[in-house]
Amino acid sequence: MDLLDLTGHLIHRTDVKVMNYFKQKLKPYGMTPVRWSIINVLDTQKELAEAIDKKQTTIVEMIYAMEGKGLIKRTFSERDRRLHYLFLTEKGEEIKKTLSPLVKDAHLFVTRQLSDEEVKQLKTLLNKIYNTPC
Repeated sequence: MDLLDLTGHLIHRTDVKVMNYFKQKLKPYGMTPVRWSIINVLDTQKELAEAIDKKQTTIVEMIYAMEGKGLIKRTFSERDRRLHYLFLTEKGEEIKKTLSPLVKDAHLFVTRQLSDEEVKQLKTLLNKIYNTPC
């Protein structure tokens, strides 16, 4: 079977191309796609891990690094000291504000050959594939 007939290969190949483009755009800001996701979905570590589809332990190191750079701050829950709430600092808010148009432009760049309806259909199909039980 030809690789180009394998849906998984096409998805992976496309993901690599899109992520490389996105990484290139974020690099001058010391940001990565995962860190960008963290900035956009801050709440608790657990909810953040679920939102960006990473294990909670995987993102702890990123959180510490981003906290060290002054982008986010953590506070503890008064009811459960194991639970952290995550917030953007003023510096984090500023970088989010700066990068939001860049992220939108990157999305528009990679979907530039698709109509609005095709983009909508692509998102629907990718979510359908993702949500199919393994």
